[in-house]
Amino acid sequence: MSSSTKLIVALLLTQVAVGGSYAQQTAIYQLTFESNWSPATHPSNFPSNAHFSGLIGTTHNASVSYWTPGQVASGGIKQMAETGSKSELIQIFNTTDDSQLSDTRISEGGLGLSPGSLAFAFSASASHPLLTLVSMIAPSPDWFVGVSGLSLMDANGWIPSIEVDLYAYDAGTDSGESYASANLVTQPPVAISRLVESPFKVNGGVPRIGRFVLTRQSVTSVEDLPSAFRLFSAYPNPFMHEVTVEYELVGWENVRIDVFDLVGRRVETLFEGRVNPGRHQVRWPASEQNKGAYIIRLQSESQSSTQMVHLVK
Repeated sequence: MSSSTKLIVALLLTQVAVGGSYAQQTAIYQLTFESNWSPATHPSNFPSNAHFSGLIGTTHNASVSYWTPGQVASGGIKQMAETGSKSELIQIFNTTDDSQLSDTRISEGGLGLSPGSLAFAFSASASHPLLTLVSMIAPSPDWFVGVSGLSLMDANGWIPSIEVDLYAYDAGTDSGESYASANLVTQPPVAISRLVESPFKVNGGVPRIGRFVLTRQSVTSVEDLPSAFRLFSAYPNPFMHEVTVEYELVGWENVRIDVFDLVGRRVETLFEGRVNPGRHQVRWPASEQNKGAYIIRLQSESQSSTQMVHLVK
């Protein structure tokens, strides 16, 4: 991301709230998923169509965990690890978002061929600084890679860069022992565990199959909006065709709602006009736009609020 892009994104993410109750920070990170999983690193029965499913995750706080080694997988992790599907995990994230336990959704494409790499940007707030992100190892019975509750902050604030080695995990829901094993339901399911035997054990060791490299792009101080002015979490997020934006006003105000891309270009104005007090909503049908992250900004006469949404296809 160029320096000009960083500046524009930082400006767009700045929320100005008259009489706001407290300040917090939002950081933008670039995440690069690098896979080195190949016949050279893992020669035992290496599949000809080795790939990773689309990445799915969220930022969240310490009050929630979505998967943990030693615990039985949720239905969402089971579905992701066995089929690569994101739908049940997204439902789980939406539920925790309603409870204000999670925040930014991450839904990106996968690696169509391994080894390979991909990169994308996402935002995280100081109130939700933990990252959970997973992807299915494919083909496989129920194997996956990912991080669970990775903290993007330490005692000094937002961490400038993080590198996480990735190893294979077994979701504990299918008893297949090789990449191409037929479905064999594990009943009852067993706890999630790291795979340390064949085909991932090589010459007495277990080499990594990839890594996540996170690089901090920008940090922006924002003001928490008073309850009288609120931009609610857009839904669904990520979305495929249309996203709904809800907001609340305490009094009559002139309001404008715009959508920007990450280089600061205004993509569309969703609404502009005078609005009565109360809760309102607008929809953005975005099926003709390119997939990726967009910033929605609600601007009133006295203050503004922004949030990031992700269009997936």
